[in-house]
Amino acid sequence: RLALPIPRVLAWSSRAESTEVGAEFILMEKASGCLLSDVWSGLPRGERGMFAKTLGECKRRLLELEFTHYGSLYYKNDVPPSLRAPTLLQGISPNDELNSEFCIGPIARRDFWEAERETMDIDRGPWQTAEDYMRAVACREQEWISRFGTPHILDDPNRVLPGQGNRDDHVTLLSEYTTLVPILIPPHHEQTKPVMWHPDLHASNVFVKQCEGQGKIPPATPLAVSSIIDWQGAWIGPAFLQMKVPPLYRMDGVPPGRRLPALPENFDRLSESEKEEVEERHKRRIHHKLFELAAFPLPIFDMEALEERIFLEDLVQVTWKYGIIPFQMALYRIYQHWEHIVPGSTCPIQYTAEEQDDLNAHHAMWLQHQELLEDLDREFDLGEFGYVKGDRNQFEKIRAGLQQKKLEYVAQGTDEETRRVRSLLWPYRDTLQDPDVIPRLILPSAGV
Repeated sequence: RLALPIPRVLAWSSRAESTEVGAEFILMEKASGCLLSDVWSGLPRGERGMFAKTLGECKRRLLELEFTHYGSLYYKNDVPPSLRAPTLLQGISPNDELNSEFCIGPIARRDFWEAERETMDIDRGPWQTAEDYMRAVACREQEWISRFGTPHILDDPNRVLPGQGNRDDHVTLLSEYTTLVPILIPPHHEQTKPVMWHPDLHASNVFVKQCEGQGKIPPATPLAVSSIIDWQGAWIGPAFLQMKVPPLYRMDGVPPGRRLPALPENFDRLSESEKEEVEERHKRRIHHKLFELAAFPLPIFDMEALEERIFLEDLVQVTWKYGIIPFQMALYRIYQHWEHIVPGSTCPIQYTAEEQDDLNAHHAMWLQHQELLEDLDREFDLGEFGYVKGDRNQFEKIRAGLQQKKLEYVAQGTDEETRRVRSLLWPYRDTLQDPDVIPRLILPSAGV
């Protein structure tokens, strides 16, 4: 109905016991076109900007489907009647063939099934209101953390920093969050209506047309989307939480709403190399805004504190994995923007001057280590959780390089205690050999 560019499914089965291979499967036709990631680096900046509009318009077609509940989309025969939402889409007849073929059921999103959550008796929907969904996420994490929260090999490297919280800290902060949930939900239907959105639209999930030769795009040929893949994480959620700029175009420092990115006031006083760097970031922010303009309806585009609400809800899902500091800062940003969210009211969460100082100090330390981690990831071309592309020889080469970097980093400590702390907080640890639990540290006054 939406004419979305997606591969055609040739065969599939959701019942492992009924297949000869003993597993669920989906067979699809090969996606047409070539991967955007293969040609992206060679695209002129102007064409990247035009494609932001093209991609945004393509995703906006998804908004033509307004669902009645929040959850995941299923073939009706695959969901027990007790777990089906009673209706599917707004504005269609009960006799429409879609109602007999499809339904909204429990959410299949990965974070509801990771680790021990798979066996927990938790609320997975379908939900009738955005508040029900948001509370379900927080309650799920409170229960999981209380029962199973321990350090894990796939935790964020900065999870070991001091101030990242114990189980009780996380559970308490999640309770504070739930007091905000009813207020954080915007009042307009267009902002909360259930919609589907692609959750992971990076350059390796998008195929484009008009490719010739060896992965090159002809000059001055506008790109067209030929296929979008990797939909398994797609779900039906509140519009204001779903509509995110994809990683391909996402930039920090983009002004909200109808304000356009601007060059800094001191731009004319910068050196030529600094101007070039600033202009590059400025153009990328313009492309971010172009995607928003093409993809977001005005009630979302004009929404106050949209990024702050999205960021907070994202962190609720993974507070234990990434530590409490990012979650605390997300709550603090809501506190700072409260006048824009609910004008004339007082935020239910308050901070003393001492609490704000402590939070800012921990966040400054977290940012320092996050910058170190990102610099190392770029230098050694590492993926998530230190993933190394290539073979064993490449892995050993990078491990040796990181070990040398660690020695240099530790040696920068001003005394023995600071060097000890730096060694413990090095972001890349061989988890099979190093202790899984980093003791609570008292940082030297000069920091690390």
